[in-house]
Parts: sequence; structure tokens; C-alpha cells
Amino acid sequence: MRIIIDTEKGRIVVPKNFFIQLDKMNKILAEAGADKKWMPEEYVKEQFEKAMKETILRPEDKVVK
Repeated sequence: MRIIIDTEKGRIVVPKNFFIQLDKMNKILAEAGADKKWMPEEYVKEQFEKAMKETILRPEDKVVK
């Protein structure tokens, strides 16, 4: 899922299906018996923190892992 950080307007833009996907993930967690439930801000923040540990890329850069 791609999330956009708009530095000009100071906001985060999520795709149309973001909340649907988040609901699906929360349903899977609940069915597995987990107490965890993702809140939108918490999910975006955790994904951002994970991404910041990686190299910042341009769209044309090839990802090598």
C-alpha cells in the first residue's frame, strides 16, 4: 500500500482502500486472538519508522535486497 507524505501541504494522503485494508488486518488479528488493533495514525507511524531505516529512493531506482 502506498502512502504519500505531502510536504507542501503538511499532510499524509492514503489510498481510497486504506481503511478497508486496515479493517481487514484488524479482523485477521481479532480472529487470531490478538488484543492488537491498528488505529490509522499508529499504523502509518509504524510503517514510516520502518521505511526510514531503509535507503530513500527515487521512483526509477531499482530495489536490491
